[in-house]
Amino acid sequence: MLNCIYAISAGHEKTLEIAESILKEGGNAFDAAIAAHLAMYLTEPCMASAGAGGFALCHHVEHGTMMLDFFTQTPLSSRMDFDPDFRSILVNFGNESEEFHIGLASMATPGSVDGMFKLYERFASMPFEDIIAPVQDLARIGLAINKFQSIDIGLLEDIFASDPSVNDIFFNSGQILREGDHFILPHFSDFLDLLRYEGRDGFYLDYPARQIEKVCKENGGFLSRKDFESYTSRWVKVLEIPFKGFNVILPNLPCVGGLTMALLLKTYQEKGEDWLRAIYDFKACNYNFTQLAQAFSHAFPGQLKPTDSDSNFNRGTSHFNIMDKYGNAIALTCTLGEGSGYFIPGTDMQMNNMLGEAFLVPQGFHKWTPDTRLNSMMTPTMVKDKNRRLRFICGSGGAGRIPYMISQMIHSSVIRDMKLEDAMMDPRIYLYANAVQYETGYKGNIEIGLAHKEWKDLSLFFGGVHAIKINEDNSVEAEGDPRRFGAASIGYE
Repeated sequence: MLNCIYAISAGHEKTLEIAESILKEGGNAFDAAIAAHLAMYLTEPCMASAGAGGFALCHHVEHGTMMLDFFTQTPLSSRMDFDPDFRSILVNFGNESEEFHIGLASMATPGSVDGMFKLYERFASMPFEDIIAPVQDLARIGLAINKFQSIDIGLLEDIFASDPSVNDIFFNSGQILREGDHFILPHFSDFLDLLRYEGRDGFYLDYPARQIEKVCKENGGFLSRKDFESYTSRWVKVLEIPFKGFNVILPNLPCVGGLTMALLLKTYQEKGEDWLRAIYDFKACNYNFTQLAQAFSHAFPGQLKPTDSDSNFNRGTSHFNIMDKYGNAIALTCTLGEGSGYFIPGTDMQMNNMLGEAFLVPQGFHKWTPDTRLNSMMTPTMVKDKNRRLRFICGSGGAGRIPYMISQMIHSSVIRDMKLEDAMMDPRIYLYANAVQYETGYKGNIEIGLAHKEWKDLSLFFGGVHAIKINEDNSVEAEGDPRRFGAASIGYE
């Protein structure tokens, strides 16, 4: 029996507190996950919203482990009989600037709300009104902007400024919100009431869908009410990859992060357990989507599910893990992209900009295939031992770096059996911009004939691998990655 009654690791302390309150009321991990994800609409508005999408690995003690795909879907029609509302925006990340595209024509059909109701229908143990009660309490009072929120909101200031209806929400006397400022979404509690009384259809069939159709028709977007009516999240079989005496449980398509991580772990073992060489050799393959799927199917036959996806990868993510006293667990990762700059009136919910990210639409902007799931590098992950016992739960933000950072974390914490706190601080390595990027103290090989860049301070460049570890003696550890200002909590009787 575990030595705790719950464990949580998350990207924001208030997200964690909401999940914790549900578990203390007797809810299971899935009840807590629904509440935590809805709370993220307020606690992490740069990464989560009713206009977002994501993936969750769900481990149920009786029903096994499965994946919930609630990611975004391309519109049913790619008609171009209008002038698209589609504009570029430059985001300055400090070391580099990157161009994204926002506007109504950047929006894909979101899956966040549908996903939470799918999760509720299958695994919840509490009434929905009880699950959202602590979220509504938080919605009414708001919260203080923390350091990570301040960084994120500051980076995306131009996107928030593009919708005048939220100027009073994200700006204080004309200045973007800073750490310590009070933050509240004035319509969020009412939006939760809509979900409480009308359920999933309150979002996909009612006012939000009708309003989005109207504004898209009038101002140059692709989405229609039919896109919302036809959207459905889906349960998918997970991937299971052997790795040094353990089984790594990964998301199936459209999560290409799962395929990437499986092949990276295989390459790592083949290259003498040298992370730099493994990353270099894997990246040198320069797989497109079809080639990646073929390489995975050759290495691990019979596991890959059929997919309607035909695009590339995404970024801009947050993650949490929850384990309850029954042994149920969930690892959930979600994304809004950078946000489209359009907030659904009366809800304070921003729509995603997935169709505005070049690496998500490799055929070119406005040339995506209609009615297909977009792919993602998000990689919620679990690890089981040879006795099928759950030993590790994790996930990360960090765009294309996600599977590389999680792989190193699993090796440190599970394979080397480091204490989770120490494994979290174990220096990481990556290849980017034709240079070896590594954290101070990295002890592995850093020589591969490329320039070096040493990172002396913790940075979200190296992900944010929030994690829970179950040790051989049934003791439990939980850590939020300080690179992304994560939070963790363990509850005891």
